[in-house]
Amino acid sequence: MNCVEMRHVRLEVDGRRYLDGVSLTVAPGEAVVIAGLPGCGKSFVPRCILGLPGMDADEVNLQGDIIVAGQRIGDLNSQELQALRRRVGSVMRDGGLIENMDVRANVTLPLTYHYQNTLGPAAIQARCDAVLEDLQLSRLGAPGIRPVALNREERLYVSLARAVICEPFLLLFDEPCLGLSPGSARRLSDFAFSYQPAFATALPQEQGDWASLPTRIVTTADLGRYLDRADRFILLHDGRLEVIGDRMAVLGSHDPRVRQLLGKEFNPGPSAPVMTEAIDG
Repeated sequence: MNCVEMRHVRLEVDGRRYLDGVSLTVAPGEAVVIAGLPGCGKSFVPRCILGLPGMDADEVNLQGDIIVAGQRIGDLNSQELQALRRRVGSVMRDGGLIENMDVRANVTLPLTYHYQNTLGPAAIQARCDAVLEDLQLSRLGAPGIRPVALNREERLYVSLARAVICEPFLLLFDEPCLGLSPGSARRLSDFAFSYQPAFATALPQEQGDWASLPTRIVTTADLGRYLDRADRFILLHDGRLEVIGDRMAVLGSHDPRVRQLLGKEFNPGPSAPVMTEAIDG
């Protein structure tokens, strides 16, 4: 079973089309980067996978099939959709933290909402301590520290802690390194692509036969940040998804759209051009 499938998905928001018949298949444990220029609509890919949370149905026209862990998103009722979302971690570009909760409450929110009766308060707080320590954020676990006191990098790490605390089978990242210095972006990318928490108490959830490392889908306007991280790179342009390939295919591509997303620091040199391949839509 594939982790994520999108079949001929078309998305219009307020009359503007962002996705135009795109299809995508992501295998369990795969790390995929979807790259595109700002404003192209790439942020809607992870939001579609989550069922477009927070969006008014009146402003959205969504067609096609989106299948996550074998479940067609359009067929799920609100309770079923919530059950699926609790097994998916997401880090959006603004962090998505709740401002009137302190850091501990933000990090533990998925557990207190979904697993309060099965884990209990002590196990929940132990998980919080473990993930904050792993991400070198223990100082932010003191009571009363709220998101308003955090810088952008700290907000993103807290959001990452919240995303992984439920041991998700799928992690979604929307421009996670946007606005960070190269060093900060490299460190966050290390955690985003390789961190796998180990908790003393297991969660009672039906994960299925998934790879030990979560599947990861990342959107970005900067391919260079992720060249050593992802298994596969995909271009979103004019509402269509086009496969670029692996790291070597990206570096060897003479497609001006790919070169633009790589940035000036990369020069693929005189190697033969690597053509992008359109995904059937």
